[in-house]
Amino acid sequence: MDAAEFHFSPRPNRADEIKWRPWSQASFDEAKALDRPILLSISAVWCHWCHVMDETTYSNQGVIDMVNSEYLPIRVDNDVRPDINQRYNMGGWPTTAFLTPTGDILTGATYLPPEQMAGALGRVASYYRTHGPEIATQVLESRKRAGSIAARSAGELDASLVDSILQAVSSSYDAEFGGFGVAPKFPQTEAILLLLEQAQLRSDKELRQMALHTLERMAGGGMYDHVEGGFFRYSTTQDWSVPHFEKMLEDHAGLIAALAAAGMTTALDTTTAYLGGTLRDPSTGLFAGSQDADEHYYAQDAAARAELTPPYVDRRVYAAWNAALAVAYLDAARRCERPELKAQAQQLLESLFAARYRKAEGIAHAEDISGQLGDQVWGLLAALRAHQAGLHPSRWFEVALDLAQHLEDRYADSANGGYYDRAGGDELGRLSDPIKPLVENSVAAIALFELDTLRGEPDAPFAGRARAALASVAGLPRQYGLMAAVFARALDRAGRQLKVTTGSESLARTALLTHPYVVIEPGDDDRAVVCIGTICLAPVSTNSALIEAIKEAAATSV
Repeated sequence: MDAAEFHFSPRPNRADEIKWRPWSQASFDEAKALDRPILLSISAVWCHWCHVMDETTYSNQGVIDMVNSEYLPIRVDNDVRPDINQRYNMGGWPTTAFLTPTGDILTGATYLPPEQMAGALGRVASYYRTHGPEIATQVLESRKRAGSIAARSAGELDASLVDSILQAVSSSYDAEFGGFGVAPKFPQTEAILLLLEQAQLRSDKELRQMALHTLERMAGGGMYDHVEGGFFRYSTTQDWSVPHFEKMLEDHAGLIAALAAAGMTTALDTTTAYLGGTLRDPSTGLFAGSQDADEHYYAQDAAARAELTPPYVDRRVYAAWNAALAVAYLDAARRCERPELKAQAQQLLESLFAARYRKAEGIAHAEDISGQLGDQVWGLLAALRAHQAGLHPSRWFEVALDLAQHLEDRYADSANGGYYDRAGGDELGRLSDPIKPLVENSVAAIALFELDTLRGEPDAPFAGRARAALASVAGLPRQYGLMAAVFARALDRAGRQLKVTTGSESLARTALLTHPYVVIEPGDDDRAVVCIGTICLAPVSTNSALIEAIKEAAATSV
């Protein structure tokens, strides 16, 4: 494969002198024919230490020679192949994994400087040559364990899980600096959204203050780019002062949703201005995946930056991240009265679905890459939210129904419920290991609950699938702690979704601001009708009457 097809550090390096192969059947066949272990490097365009490893370790002559003579090197981009990363990541990026020619893990690490890498290359190659029987036994045992991973993720659905996850979030809250835990600190936007939703449902000002304090400290500190806008990926310090400088589209979807839910319109506007000016392609409305970390660039003021070349932007379009951003933009547009965000979300979704969606075939992740669960569940939720926003409602509802069926046809565990992270195809290495991811199953559940609420029929088949999806991963929140916040957000919606049918944008906005689990059904009547299940209240015409109707309906669901 031409080295130009791999992304290396933008700074001088010799990493392309390693004879990298793509993840493919031909590469695995070559490893078997040569009887060499595989060196798997999982990198990312935005990853600072991946670039450092290119510039140092993979530019070291001894490392280059040993890799080319003793290994079959395969390079994978994390953003392009999340399914490979899910199974082989060794705790961060870059991931350096040593595999058998069949793709089973021998050992691995993250960043390795040249001396450590040279030593590891020698030890692993020697072990591979001299311990064949032991390796074969280890591989068999590993595959037996892998077969039960999906089964072990299941558990009983219990409403107390919401309380326990909320407690995990609250107990890890940093009262001084905001956020959760110590360092490094990530935005944890699902935890913030859980706090905001539960604060509203429980009338708990303390929970809301945790969320607001966290967002304010992030937006006011080093995590935020005060010159060009946008959030950096995470902070290396507890007080948010020293960030890791990459900017990720994936992170901004959750951040936009949190800022809108918190009513922080100034930070919302500067953040969407960054996204629109730097990551958005004005001709298609689609958003690029990331902008590279460049510590020197971001240390400058506005005048000095104007003289420098901005950090590299990865213009590849990832369906899940764009769909998630569309969901956030549509929510922010209605909550914060930002019609330009609705227009951007509409253009984004029109372009994304025209390019990547095919009826009964789902949504492709990136060019030439399909079969990833994340794209289907975020695409489903985005289609439903487009319907609720009044963007050609009948069309988007039909798309949502098709995607929901595609989930069942290609990703579902028909025997036990829930959805696998990939839809077959390439089964190389550990890709045959079944995994039901907590986040994607939780997002699927939120979408399926909304789908049934919009249908308003008593059989509720999609809600049953949503509960099955949550049950399939209900054994994971104990391990995930606050990182299971999205699961809690999904589970708490079961049986508590309210439908408000209205043709009035003002009443639709009031409904959204009154209850976090409101689903909007666009209608022709400027009045609003509130329904819970198959029970509907009398139409109302004013904001105050709608608020009372929502409270009355919500009381019947508790």
